[in-house]
Amino acid sequence: ALVVAVAAGSVIGSYVFQDIEMKKFIVDEDRPLFEMADFQKPPVAAVFAAIGLGFVLSILFFMEGNISASIVNNPANKLKKGSAFHLDMLVTGIINAILSVFCLPWVHGALPHSPLHVRALADIEEHIDNGHLTE
Repeated sequence: ALVVAVAAGSVIGSYVFQDIEMKKFIVDEDRPLFEMADFQKPPVAAVFAAIGLGFVLSILFFMEGNISASIVNNPANKLKKGSAFHLDMLVTGIINAILSVFCLPWVHGALPHSPLHVRALADIEEHIDNGHLTE
């Protein structure tokens, strides 16, 4: 699907939009290539936008972490909880704080990995009953 999407996008971009005039990207040699953003006095609207986005993202991370914890801690998995049960949220928060300083995207992908990790570590017995494989 990825190959088809790239090929279709290339064809559309090359032939459908060929009459559109585009300015060339000009690099100013006198200015530095990268500049640090001015964090000293952000506009008020930017502060409130950041607060809103931070709140929504914190809800996303909280929900995603709790959903994956609920799936992993299913009684059928017969897990024993250690003393660092909520350590994953702390580690994700620390990593995201460090990534924020360097303007890098946040991470939160525990949902697909956690159930697969539990499954990979589990000792599962397989039985064949009436021609069907059961665990």
